[in-house]
Amino acid sequence: MTYFNHSVGFTNDDLKALIASETDCYGGPGILIPTRNAELFRWCLDNDLRLVHQLTLMTIGLYNEPAGYYMPSILY
Repeated sequence: MTYFNHSVGFTNDDLKALIASETDCYGGPGILIPTRNAELFRWCLDNDLRLVHQLTLMTIGLYNEPAGYYMPSILY
């Protein structure tokens, strides 16, 4: 689980378990948490993870937001 890989789960609890089980300090610049997923974002802050910088998703044309629970990758 790094900045350059994505993660998915059936629930937010699945993503929380992935984040909590990481022992390599998330590698590189960290992990991406969609701030639209307020529950997961708040959980990260409550568990001493910190926001280093916030990114903005910009698209050209029609955009369909993914359904479900995910952590995106910086790579396309």
